[in-house]
Formats: sequence, C-alpha cells, structure tokens
Amino acid sequence: MPNEPQAVLLDDAETSPVAPGIVRRALPSSGQVLVRAFDLEAGITWPEVDVHDRDELIYVASGELLDHGRSYPAGTYLYYQAGSRHQPRTETGVRIIVFGPAEAPPGA
Repeated sequence: MPNEPQAVLLDDAETSPVAPGIVRRALPSSGQVLVRAFDLEAGITWPEVDVHDRDELIYVASGELLDHGRSYPAGTYLYYQAGSRHQPRTETGVRIIVFGPAEAPPGA
C-alpha cells in the first residue's frame, strides 16, 4: 500500500563496513535525501577529516559523539553547514543517523 511507511529496525538494516570499528547501515530514503546510520565502536575516530560540500544533519541515537572538543550525548541533533569540516570520534561507542543530499560523495 502506498500510504504505509517503510519501516526498518536499525539493528536489522543491511550493513557494510566503512573502516575498522565503523559500520554503515542503509536506510530507506527518497531521491532527494540519503539517510544512513553509522555505528562506531568505543575508542574509534572517523578515518579522515569529513569535509562537507553540502549541509549534513546528524542525530546521535545512542552513546556519545565527540567532535570539535565537545561531547554530544544521545538525543543531540547536529547541523553541519556546507563548507564545514570535522573528524568525529567516540570513547564509549555511538550510533548516529546521518541525513544528507542523495548525491553524496563516494563513501559517505
């Protein structure tokens, strides 16, 4: 039925490795917005500086994200504007949900 939403439990979403300790989970998305979840194990830093040519929105679903010298606990919403740069990490482990443009660069 077209009026029913596509529902996915995050733990059941298809996974693919990004780097050691980081797993990407594909989520249903539209042609305009790409939605992914990322799980980072405790003690992991994103492998490179993430440079944004477009806006990126992040929701911290569980754990704690560390970025720009600040701690962002579960329930935090982050808005990274086009032109921003960051290299997030976690000491405790974290699950984030990332919303960005569908034409995201490879590996995003």
